[in-house]
Amino acid sequence: MAELTTAARLPLLVVDFDGTVYRDDGPVRFYAEHAAATLPGPARIWMLDRFEAYLASGVAAAAGARDEAEAAVLRSAVDAWGAAAGLGALHGVTGAALEEAFLASRKHMLTPECAVAAIPALVEAFEQLRGRVRIVLATNSPAEGLAPLLDRLGVTGLFDGVLSGANKPDGLRRWIAGQLAERPAVELFSLGDHYFNEIEPAMAVGARAGYIDRFGRADGPATVTAGAVEDVLPGIFAWVRAFGS
Repeated sequence: MAELTTAARLPLLVVDFDGTVYRDDGPVRFYAEHAAATLPGPARIWMLDRFEAYLASGVAAAAGARDEAEAAVLRSAVDAWGAAAGLGALHGVTGAALEEAFLASRKHMLTPECAVAAIPALVEAFEQLRGRVRIVLATNSPAEGLAPLLDRLGVTGLFDGVLSGANKPDGLRRWIAGQLAERPAVELFSLGDHYFNEIEPAMAVGARAGYIDRFGRADGPATVTAGAVEDVLPGIFAWVRAFGS
């Protein structure tokens, strides 16, 4: 297995951003509030009430929905960003307004008013893994504004590469296929909190994956599943040790 220690053959750890590198709800709450601002007062209040219920209880928030359409949105929302977008669209927020709200949330994350920080245990783990694995950040966020955000979080140096505008899940599937063209699937580990965007594309090809299942959705199998990234990290270290690195 000595060849795995060369730069070209280091085990490959691909990492999600939102909900994985950080888990503060401030950015997604800003996103929801910004999107809801385009709605009439009663609809805005109700949308944000249901969104806060989702943050507190995940799919259980569907029990408080006022109709089946709203309940379906809450049941199907894989993460808080999806819940905000789904509720917004259901209540009449346009796609353009949702996109503008997302870009506004990214700008907000660069300001002192936004309390957001990288998860300390993840930062420490990645620092220990430097040189033993190749760590690549994969996010659907556009490249614009991403670099200063990573700088603000103090994580720029943790990554050997950044895949922005990843178009997950399809784009990540294609990227994984390219990475595994000349190496066994077991050499790749995908870490994230959105099962269908980050976990399924890896598991489907026999790679490894760590699923941060904050809301207890149990959307599918993973190599390691836990409610917090701290409990997934030991599985990543076990995967790395399998290569003797």
